[in-house]
Amino acid sequence: MNAPSPQMPPPLEPQALRAALRHFQDRLQAQEAQFARLQRQIKKQAAELAQCREALQRQPGARSRLSDTLALRHLARALRGLLPRRWRETLARMNVATGAEGAPDYRVRVRALRASGQLARTRSVALVAPESLHRAATAAAQLIAAMGLRCTVHSTMPAAFTEDLYLVISPRAFAELPPPDRRILWLVESGELAGEWNASLHARLAGSLAVFEAVLPRIAELQAHGLVQHQIFHVPLTPFTAPNPVRPDRSPLGLPHMLARALHGCGVVDEACFEAATAETRLDAPALVLCLPEAPERFALARESQRHGALLFPGLRHVEGWKGTALSYRYLARRALAAGRERLVIWEDDARLPADFDTRLPALLARLEAQAGDWDVFSGLITDLSPQGEVKAVHADGANLLIELDTVIGMVFGVYGPKALNALAGYRMAGDDVMKATIDRYLETLDLRCWTVFPPLVGHADHVSSTLWDPTGSRFLSNEWLNPMIDGSQFRLLAKIADRLEGAARPPVDGR
Repeated sequence: MNAPSPQMPPPLEPQALRAALRHFQDRLQAQEAQFARLQRQIKKQAAELAQCREALQRQPGARSRLSDTLALRHLARALRGLLPRRWRETLARMNVATGAEGAPDYRVRVRALRASGQLARTRSVALVAPESLHRAATAAAQLIAAMGLRCTVHSTMPAAFTEDLYLVISPRAFAELPPPDRRILWLVESGELAGEWNASLHARLAGSLAVFEAVLPRIAELQAHGLVQHQIFHVPLTPFTAPNPVRPDRSPLGLPHMLARALHGCGVVDEACFEAATAETRLDAPALVLCLPEAPERFALARESQRHGALLFPGLRHVEGWKGTALSYRYLARRALAAGRERLVIWEDDARLPADFDTRLPALLARLEAQAGDWDVFSGLITDLSPQGEVKAVHADGANLLIELDTVIGMVFGVYGPKALNALAGYRMAGDDVMKATIDRYLETLDLRCWTVFPPLVGHADHVSSTLWDPTGSRFLSNEWLNPMIDGSQFRLLAKIADRLEGAARPPVDGR
């Protein structure tokens, strides 16, 4: 008896192949443009270095002093290594207090405060504000009290600092401030940063546990003057803010949500308190854009990407950026499940939405809805496909190739079904290994059915900086450095698609 003819896979539509080719042509052009930019930067830096070298050669005295300074620094480090450990720790604390060179970055200080338990033990808060802002301070105090903290309002600075935490509204009005690690400065009035930026003002702000900035455009100014993004929280408050129990602002960017978010991000309130305080925040939109108001360039991009009825959601904060991202997804998944939703659409603020996004997205969502039982998570851009990842099936759908995978990496754009939502809602922080504990690495370990599309539904904006990876504590890595990883991931995906189609087309071996 003749063996049955193997079932051949349906031919891919030429439209899908042309779309794939256009995608890689676009990526090649983007890489060439990036290479040209880097060449220009190298030439500029080389010219600056040559100028510095010439200047030093003209100033032998300055060169000699520089050599002496470097030698003294090496000697100081060597002597510090000979000191008993407790003395070295004392010197380190003195450096932090005085702003000496070599002081640890803001994250080091906050990590130590978190580890000590000081922030988590906060039970009493004093809110200090000038009399002109008494109504606004009262409104904020009521929200803080609703979080289970004892909160008092003062129009003058207390003589003794006996409370666990102090929120100082409009600190320019006060000559004396509470201790740095027990104070948060809240900039509200328009003239807060008026006048010359000086060392005293910088020390007041940089030395504080956090800076709450009510005026969104002023965040960029704070960062330009050296305050790090980790320390700044956007918390909207105006002199006209007043208690309003009848019609409270329930938007994600309103005062109730943003104040709870900031206190949670500082480590003052825990997950349960934050979730209870924001339980009435309205998230009833067909899609959410995960963003950070404290990253001005990315926040502007998020506003531009508010398409398909999307709502801006300010991500949760943590001194480790990737942990804040994970907590954001967990919170949104829990809220979606509590609302009885079976699908959640989220894209991040650095997603680049192409011109055809508004036509492709509804068609893809309709396809996902029609096959709701066949997938758990849909990724609009696989950013780091594992070499061990397997393509289970490939379907041509017009200009799209729909691909079934056994793995998912990348949260730039996602649609999450019931199983994925439950997985996100159950996420637990497990250590600090970013190769294992990030939210997408966590999803990768689960038995989730992943779908993706080629060409990708969205791109990755490379002209903005990452808000996750910040090796120095003061400057985030540019997204453009992630391009080779993402392009490599897409090439691997295409190769695996080809392997899958080739394997499906190969006739079976006799006797097997």
